[in-house]
Amino acid sequence: MDLKHVSPQPPAAPSTLFAPAVPRPLFLREAARTFRTTGAVAPSSRHLADRLAAPMWPSSMVRRPAAVLEVGAGTGPVTRALAALTGPADRLDAVEINPRFVEILSGSLRTDPVLAPAADRIRILPGSITEMPLDRDYDVIVSCLPFTNFDPAVVCSILDRYLSVLVPGGHLTFFAYLGTHALRSAFSSRAESARHREVGAVLDAFARQHGGRQSVVWRNLPPARVWHLRTPERPGRPADAV
Repeated sequence: MDLKHVSPQPPAAPSTLFAPAVPRPLFLREAARTFRTTGAVAPSSRHLADRLAAPMWPSSMVRRPAAVLEVGAGTGPVTRALAALTGPADRLDAVEINPRFVEILSGSLRTDPVLAPAADRIRILPGSITEMPLDRDYDVIVSCLPFTNFDPAVVCSILDRYLSVLVPGGHLTFFAYLGTHALRSAFSSRAESARHREVGAVLDAFARQHGGRQSVVWRNLPPARVWHLRTPERPGRPADAV
């Protein structure tokens, strides 16, 4: 099953799944302090979280039990969407570099109404994805990193790391905010605008190489473009059923 055939509508979810887990002022303080690695003015909306978690929807027929890697978990909005879609035998690893966010996520595993019931299958991994040793390969990787804040070489390094731990036929989703290039062109240096443009070219080339599709989530602050990719199946292994 190719991600380009995934239905754009997620399954219904209880309202508690998307109740704010962290006060917004706290998120804003951390975002202002570490904007390069946080790269957001608000946590991901339920709509963006849904789209990023699409490989785990029942309609996707991803191989089960599934090993899932989330990178850039932040305060956990996408972690919660993924956790709600995992089964008892699935495993979810959430990587986060910000120590304050790691603390929040760890506490949420004990108190959050969605994360706590799934805590036995979730690991919070503090650190950078480019330096962190990983002890398994993954069927699904969900990247919440602010790629357009990084140098093109760093983005290439991260994407290569994803491919190195993604199983044949594995699913990858990632996103970038809309409108950021125009803002940087208007208010940043020429070199910064060029860097941003180069990162966009890296992401587009990566998506073309791996046959991905794009979709836009308008109900997010700011709106975001989401890429859905899938690596080729190993020869001789049948593709997932649609």
